[in-house]
Amino acid sequence: MQRKKETVLRRRDVATLVAGIHGVTADHVRKVIRGDRENDQILATCMQIIENDNLLLQAAKSIVPFNPIDLQS
Repeated sequence: MQRKKETVLRRRDVATLVAGIHGVTADHVRKVIRGDRENDQILATCMQIIENDNLLLQAAKSIVPFNPIDLQS
């Protein structure tokens, strides 16, 4: 019997993306985000990506109608 693959929707891993851009490890980026290390360029890149993701999500939500199912009827 085959198991069905479940689709899990989650946000992309910003730390891994930023690490690839700056040539560091994702762990290093996470330490910068936490404040354990200082790197203004990495932090600025993270904030820019997160802000753009939020704007994209807001735009998608404003376009796609959301009709909650009335479970009480």
